[in-house]
Amino acid sequence: MSDIATEAGVSQPTVSAILNGSDSIKVSEATRIKVLNKARELGYALKQNIRHSNMHPRIALVVNSLNMHDPFINAVSAAKTRAWELDYLLVVFDYEEDEELKQAIFSEIKEDDYQGMIFASNTPKSISPLDDAPQIPTVMLNCFCDVPSTITAVVAADFLGGYRATDHLISRNYRYIAMITGESWSESSIQRQKGYQQALVNADIPANPDWIVEGNWSVKQSYLETLRLLELTPRPDAIFCASDLMAVGCYQAIAKKGLTIPDDIAVMGYDNQLLASELTPGLSSIDLPYDEMGRKAVELICKVSPEEALPLIKIEGELYIREST
Repeated sequence: MSDIATEAGVSQPTVSAILNGSDSIKVSEATRIKVLNKARELGYALKQNIRHSNMHPRIALVVNSLNMHDPFINAVSAAKTRAWELDYLLVVFDYEEDEELKQAIFSEIKEDDYQGMIFASNTPKSISPLDDAPQIPTVMLNCFCDVPSTITAVVAADFLGGYRATDHLISRNYRYIAMITGESWSESSIQRQKGYQQALVNADIPANPDWIVEGNWSVKQSYLETLRLLELTPRPDAIFCASDLMAVGCYQAIAKKGLTIPDDIAVMGYDNQLLASELTPGLSSIDLPYDEMGRKAVELICKVSPEEALPLIKIEGELYIREST
């Protein structure tokens, strides 16, 4: 495919999409014909039925826990869709943090014909090396090894997200910016807080430790912490919540105090869940790029990603600006 891409003057993912009959990449008919002709010239064995054959290579996705209300379901759904576009079937195994069940799943994968494995976590975290995993192409999704590893990990760029959220507030001339974090052990919360602090440093804004409070990812705790923040002197003029769900508690506390958003105080969220656009006023938020992360993990397994298999690939989330800031 690399040779065909070079000869045809297109990217390898474009060649892969055309040869597999995928519509994931839009190409002109002229480009499609050119790629197919180059493939024949170079001796590439084209499928007789370019769309989906009756037998599909399989990729295993092994995840520690999953439910329909978890935003991480978006990563799994995107991975399944991208795999099918590339003529693969994605088979999902949920071991529910049960090590014995995980070993049984690994044995199943070893004994069967899987082309690769995506080892995933529904929450960002470091994990021990996968020494007992099947010896097939493997990518980690939303997790990474706690020691140097040859396995590529795909994670969200949470440090950059925290930085961009805070920098956006600074660009709106807010200077007394508080932050409600998640749980102290949470890797995503730690990285978002580091990004928040770096943005303050870069803008020469003194960081006030009293303005960093732990919300434990919950609406109620965020509500209580916001009430405490609003009693401080000087009072914060903006609050960055490390999740959209905690922003709900923040909204409730601000309303309880008879204040308005953003006239009296601005609120910034993180995750860009559906509720961010449904709140009144709409909540500005950093997108948690689970869709792109899921697709990227599959593309790395299928070797159609334009990126090299680096030890750590960080996916950046977009900033969505709404009325709350």
